[in-house]
Amino acid sequence: MRKRVLLLSALLFPALSTASAQQKITLTWWINPWRIAPPGFPEGKTPTGEEFPKYISDQFMKKYPNVTVKYEVVPNQGFREKVTASIFAGNPPDVLRPIGFDTNLVKQNLLEPIDKYLTAEDRLDFLPYALNEGKVNGNYYMWPWNNSNNGMGSTMLLNPKIFAERKVALPKAPYRNWTLEQWLAAAQKLTFDRNGDGKTDVYAITLAAQDTENMLGWLNRFGGQLVNDQGTAFVINSKEGVAALQFMVDLIHKYKVAPDGASGLGVYDTIDNLHQGRAAMGYGGIYEIGRIDRYVKEGKLKDPINVLVAPFPNDPKTGPVAYQTSGGFVVFKQKDPYKQKMAMELARFITNKENDKLLEDLLYFSARKSVNKGFDFKGIAAYTDVRPQVTVYLNAIKSGKPYYGPSSIDVQPAMKYFTAAMQAALSKQKTPKQALDDFVAQATPLVFKK
Repeated sequence: MRKRVLLLSALLFPALSTASAQQKITLTWWINPWRIAPPGFPEGKTPTGEEFPKYISDQFMKKYPNVTVKYEVVPNQGFREKVTASIFAGNPPDVLRPIGFDTNLVKQNLLEPIDKYLTAEDRLDFLPYALNEGKVNGNYYMWPWNNSNNGMGSTMLLNPKIFAERKVALPKAPYRNWTLEQWLAAAQKLTFDRNGDGKTDVYAITLAAQDTENMLGWLNRFGGQLVNDQGTAFVINSKEGVAALQFMVDLIHKYKVAPDGASGLGVYDTIDNLHQGRAAMGYGGIYEIGRIDRYVKEGKLKDPINVLVAPFPNDPKTGPVAYQTSGGFVVFKQKDPYKQKMAMELARFITNKENDKLLEDLLYFSARKSVNKGFDFKGIAAYTDVRPQVTVYLNAIKSGKPYYGPSSIDVQPAMKYFTAAMQAALSKQKTPKQALDDFVAQATPLVFKK
């Protein structure tokens, strides 16, 4: 009898597999704007963010004609709220590139683990920290895609023209490491009144309280960190964190190398001050060189500026520190096994070697080691050679650490209090210690339920 059942199963299984292969399904996926130019994109034009997901969707549908793929480019502003609303409505996308991996999605049993879909080659090829970014309770939940970010929180951009004008030596490549003391000495020379009217025309740097990643970049200078290594408590109000915030306050109010009004500024204000020559230094990595090129083509920036990448200055006692981060794609739970399989296939397709190579156009690195070996970043812009900056950037992010603590915790609910603390300290409404103590007191119940 048992043999008959097995024989019947063997006869039926191919038929069921064929039926599944021909099953018509629709997959949805969401991504925030990534201005990646796919193959065949016209030279001289700048992508809008729609081109990459359209290309991926079209290619996937060619490979699987029975699958209809619908993508949506979700603006950064309001991204998290839209995802949350879709979950409450019971209609999240099948595949999502979250802005920051959210462990709560796993805790709420909303995501599919990807472990059984990872090949041995995948496991060897993905950067370990990028794969571990989506690891919860021993399982993986995210297909790694990009390695590092746009450089915010890791490196600075220097305007060598202003350095030359002020006769300030550039830190030496290929590391361009400099201590806080060396950096401050340069910053004081780079802040000046160009037209002699008694007002500062060029500042060395811009501090912006609403620019979280660069604020965290500064706070890590003396060994301060937002969360302890165990992921059990906020510790940014340590003596190291307080010393770092005091240094930031002093850059504005004592040394006057950064403009006042930091409490109302965000990251785009820091970018604009660099682009407009109001600051000799800004923030970001090689991606920001691409932003300059794009702004020139779009007419937002009249003249291209040549920039050099350099790490944040370091305290010799703690050494260099950069922001370790990555991103990828998650797959939401599926009731239909075939749809689950194809949703996972779509996430794999987006992050395979061939499609990961497209990140080079955006001056981003891949989470796959094999893909990064093939990047040469030549021909991005006629007026600058990106490749030396790539070397400096890669050297800088070797000292990466996760600014938001272990990926097993979600600190986002508390970050509005972090911004408030930065605003209070940089405007001198509170001392650095008062501001950071208040942040820890407000944030701890939200994240650690204490």
